[in-house]
Amino acid sequence: METWDKLPLNHMDDLAEREKYRVDVYRPIYSLHKWWARRPGSTFRILGLAALTDDSTTKDDILRMNQSETRYEGMYLQSQENKFSDKTVLDPFAGGGTTLFELNRLGAQTIGYELNPVAWWVNKKNIDEVDTTELQASAEKLLKSVQKELGSLYKTTDPRTGRESEILYSFQTQVLPCLTCGEKVQLLKNRILRKKGKTQSAFICCPNPDCDDRVHELNQEIPDQFECSACGTEFDPSDGNTTRAKYTCSNGHKHDIKETLNRQNSKPEFEYYAIQYVTPQGERRFKSFDDEDRKKAEKASKQLEQKFDQLPIPTQKIPSGDKTSRLTARNYERYHELFSDRHLLTYGTLFNRAREVENDNIGEFLVTGISHALKRGSLLIRWDFSDNKGSSVFPRQSYIPRAQPVEGNPLNSDGNIVAVENFLINVVEAKEYCERPFEKMKENGKVVPHYVQNESVSQSRRRQLECKTSERLNLDDESVDFVITDPPYYDNVQYSELAGYFYSWLHQVLGDEYDEFAPEHVPTAREIVANSRTGKGEDFFIESLTNVFKESHRVLKEDGELMFTYHHNENEAWGVILQALVDSGFTITGAYPVQSEMPSSMTISSLENAEYDILIFANKDEAEDEITLSELQQNLFFELQDIVNEEQERHQNLSQADLGVVLRGKCLYYYSKHYPEVYSDGEKVGVEEVLETVDGIIEQVIEGSTNLPKDLDSITRAYAAFIRRAPEDANSLQKHLLAKNLNVDDLEDERLVKGGRKDKQPISADERITHIEKKLNGNGIGAVELLDIDKIQYLYHLYKTDQNTAEYLKEWKNDDLQELAEFLSEVTGDERYENVMEMSLSQF
Repeated sequence: METWDKLPLNHMDDLAEREKYRVDVYRPIYSLHKWWARRPGSTFRILGLAALTDDSTTKDDILRMNQSETRYEGMYLQSQENKFSDKTVLDPFAGGGTTLFELNRLGAQTIGYELNPVAWWVNKKNIDEVDTTELQASAEKLLKSVQKELGSLYKTTDPRTGRESEILYSFQTQVLPCLTCGEKVQLLKNRILRKKGKTQSAFICCPNPDCDDRVHELNQEIPDQFECSACGTEFDPSDGNTTRAKYTCSNGHKHDIKETLNRQNSKPEFEYYAIQYVTPQGERRFKSFDDEDRKKAEKASKQLEQKFDQLPIPTQKIPSGDKTSRLTARNYERYHELFSDRHLLTYGTLFNRAREVENDNIGEFLVTGISHALKRGSLLIRWDFSDNKGSSVFPRQSYIPRAQPVEGNPLNSDGNIVAVENFLINVVEAKEYCERPFEKMKENGKVVPHYVQNESVSQSRRRQLECKTSERLNLDDESVDFVITDPPYYDNVQYSELAGYFYSWLHQVLGDEYDEFAPEHVPTAREIVANSRTGKGEDFFIESLTNVFKESHRVLKEDGELMFTYHHNENEAWGVILQALVDSGFTITGAYPVQSEMPSSMTISSLENAEYDILIFANKDEAEDEITLSELQQNLFFELQDIVNEEQERHQNLSQADLGVVLRGKCLYYYSKHYPEVYSDGEKVGVEEVLETVDGIIEQVIEGSTNLPKDLDSITRAYAAFIRRAPEDANSLQKHLLAKNLNVDDLEDERLVKGGRKDKQPISADERITHIEKKLNGNGIGAVELLDIDKIQYLYHLYKTDQNTAEYLKEWKNDDLQELAEFLSEVTGDERYENVMEMSLSQF
């Protein structure tokens, strides 16, 4: 039985969706430290079981619902610790550590390669063993020490009672001089601190920087206009003087933020203007930033100046890159400039205390927790007045400079999300999870922890963990049973640029003890990504990825298997990774779609990112004799018809869109089995041409009646197929398009699709006329940019509005367009599509 036949796909999606919603609850280990695009642990646990078990194992053996449909059961919930100790699994792109951790749990020997030192460190500490009781005691001692030393810097006075209270957040605003009149402008996108709730009042802030009492409490919904009782300024609390890129002074002069910084040759400067604090009774309130608060901030700056050389401050230059360019464009030059003085003092002191811990291993875990806490502490944090908390530095996989950052109190005892205490608790809970792993499962309608008896994570099963490129593996030939990985997503995530935020501190803290952190910056020369700023394009990506796959092919046993997930919906990205795979000698054997991220995830909040992964399977089968593309097409058509029946029987809830992904994997199997000896008109056929060819075959098999001429452009064919299926949700549409080497953005850019994520609809000819006419006006009748659907819909519009079609029919009419017109007439029930093509020039 093939590995993919053992996958309980429906159950995998259910588990992955729950895990990604609250990974800290379902798998605490992955809250040890931030890493990007980490895949669900439940998916890799099931994938590992499917790979490691023999052919007698079925998907129901791995995971199933019991007969009463009240709870899960199967090998997924049982310890396998003594069954797979003779198996070795390699992950050449270890990343956030999902493969190495989950396969370690299953009892296999693991080998990991990871070029990025931050990811390498996360993998190391994931598996490193530690006394959790001692770890917790040391964390508490460290916090008490730093709170005693610096806690007073985060105190304020409640203006109502005069009692000392703890600061939770200090609100800041960027300050710029107007380029026209010189007025000092505080950049405020809006003046809301908190909205009115059922049990809480609203708070707003007067925009006048000279006002003596700027913060106002409202026991009502926030009005459209408000007059400040302290200074008389009238303003709209929901409005501001700043967008993401522009600001306007009180005299109406509008300027670009970046332009102002560049012309002034200055770095971003900020002023405090408000505070959120918590009273001794636990009430969270807001106040103006007063003179006492200003003295506390100045005291922190003075202490930082005195201790600067003794603290591990990240003074490295911010390197140029696709993502860091957003920082350097705002004149940020060095990493420490991304932090307030009070934060530099606080985090620097925390790191120093962690380094002073006598037990080095304990100290390293404390350093890891403090490093993770940095994601909630910098000038890149914005205030979310709906949730009443600060954001993360990375709500998306990017840097976003803020005009109104908030400075959280890392030492607060209120337990809010910025507290370092929470991150140290996460470290303790992550390592407790290693000692006694569990799976959160639904039983009788409730989610409960199911502890896997006699299972644990063992440092002894970590056979090798290298911080270096996997383009050269220090391993013997045919020494690995399985390669299970999650390769880089072309240009989707710029790991080194993002990780530089954490690395800049870890270099200062760990550089003397670990060679991996000795360089000033994250090594990028061999990082396998596409990055325009560093000159890494498609050729570099294919060459480097091929090197890794070739090495994986070399060390993999003859009967071994390569499995990886891929998460990208750009055509170019899919083409290059498949090209690298077949160039390295692997034969693609299958592909299956699985849930990867929650639809509410900020990284997939738009259609720029898919919310599912494709699991790709490959082995070392040798290439067969040469074959022509037409022969391959004929063979595939009949093979795929049989596969459809098999897959629908095996996975009863497999959607048509998912089936399209599966069939694409099967098509690539037959292609890669003959690669590179696949020919068309005497020329070798590449991956991109094959992807276009299999689209038509898949369309005929699962959408048979569409069957349009293959010479029509791919977007037109995709739109035609969509008309037959519509409406459908965005995720299903995306999967269909992926099988055509397209994505939803391609159709939306051409004004062919409308609607929300749950209800995508085709846009009619009448709605597209303005878009089509813009193309015509810009390029003329013979424009190469016109799609076939543009032509037929424009002809339809002319016919419908009694305009002359002769000029366009003479230029465009052909057999392919005739077939398209007949198809549209059939599916829409509007004969005018067909009628316009039947007109002759003599009629005019």
